[in-house]
Amino acid sequence: MVSPDAPLRVHVPSPGDDRPSWVKVGVIAALGFVIGIVWPRLAGVRIGPNAPEHSSASARVTAPPAASSAPTPSFSTSAATFRPAPAPVLAAPPTVTTGHGFVLSCKTAEGDSKKGAACGSLAGFDGLVNPRVARLVQCPAADGVSGKLAVVFAVDFASNHIGMEAGRATTVPNPEPLIACLKATFQGAPLGGLDHPHSRYNLLYSVVLVSSGGDTPGKDRGDAVETKVVWEAGIVRDAPRTGQIVARLPRGSKVKVGPMKDGWYQVKYGTDLGSEGWIYRGAIGK
Repeated sequence: MVSPDAPLRVHVPSPGDDRPSWVKVGVIAALGFVIGIVWPRLAGVRIGPNAPEHSSASARVTAPPAASSAPTPSFSTSAATFRPAPAPVLAAPPTVTTGHGFVLSCKTAEGDSKKGAACGSLAGFDGLVNPRVARLVQCPAADGVSGKLAVVFAVDFASNHIGMEAGRATTVPNPEPLIACLKATFQGAPLGGLDHPHSRYNLLYSVVLVSSGGDTPGKDRGDAVETKVVWEAGIVRDAPRTGQIVARLPRGSKVKVGPMKDGWYQVKYGTDLGSEGWIYRGAIGK
């Protein structure tokens, strides 16, 4: 213990005393290396994060999942889910029946006009018409069609030409496409072999088309067929040929046709078709 009365001494170290001991510094550094680097590795202790691995490993981690790992949507294959649409029902071509043609009018070489029976017949024209009209089954416009197509043929022997148009007794809807098909089938039809006392003729043919599953046009509960008068005036008699005239029906008058006898048809006509008589087949396009 220093006495308070003892004189104060100040010790000033020499420059050599302030210099560090390099031996101590080396020992401390060696201890720090052993403690900080060597010992953790020997003990398996991780002091900091590992260095990143090769870029390929990183790519494996960051690559999107393969397509096979994605969830696959499921689709029901039941008949209710994938029921096929019903096949369209195609209209079948009709059956085609052609009646015997008759002469409406004619014109002589001198230019005189005649009508009906005064013209006589045009022998052989049925053989030209019927097979060509039968080709209507190949006409697309005829598919699914039922009804009567009244065809008026205009035959000109001077120019070797056959024209045609739909007559008033036609019952099929939209007959023009059917007439167009007929005109195509009559292109170049020969007229040279036909015996023709006159130079021009107008003839009427009734073509009946009946589609599959349809009814014969004009049929009712009985055997009668409903049609119209095609002449300017259809004479009705109380008996075929020589009977008394009981009525004169204008063009377009509706009649119900029954049995035929000697070229004359028994018909019902008038209001509510309440009257009966006989009419010549040509007057109703038969």
